[in-house]
Amino acid sequence: MLRLIFRSLAVNLASIYISAQILNGVIIFYGGFTTLILAAFFISVANLIVRPVVNLLLLPIHLVTMGLFRWVANLVTLYLATLFIPTIKIHGFVSSRFDLQYLIIPSIHFSAFGAFVVSALIITLVFQSLYWLLQD
Repeated sequence: MLRLIFRSLAVNLASIYISAQILNGVIIFYGGFTTLILAAFFISVANLIVRPVVNLLLLPIHLVTMGLFRWVANLVTLYLATLFIPTIKIHGFVSSRFDLQYLIIPSIHFSAFGAFVVSALIITLVFQSLYWLLQD
């Protein structure tokens, strides 16, 4: 049991750090490594308490989307983390324009809510990838 808690804490710490590096300038941690540890601890505890409640409330949507809507639980825990830990900030951003030969994606302006959604998606993808790699 204790090993699972430490693994969850380590995976949350790594996923938050990697997501902050991917979304440089969107997820900002003031206070350095101690803020990352505090955020990982808070998100781990929130995942133990808040995630089951949110998953139960969103169970019909989970069933319809076959579990792809799971990132909403991470969105809620990320929002709670920014409320309770004032040194974590998530800012809106403007994505760059992608111009490939046959595909053109214009630049998109993300508000603060859009930045939360994108951040939660990236954190969820990184968390699930790391947890899959580290499972027994």
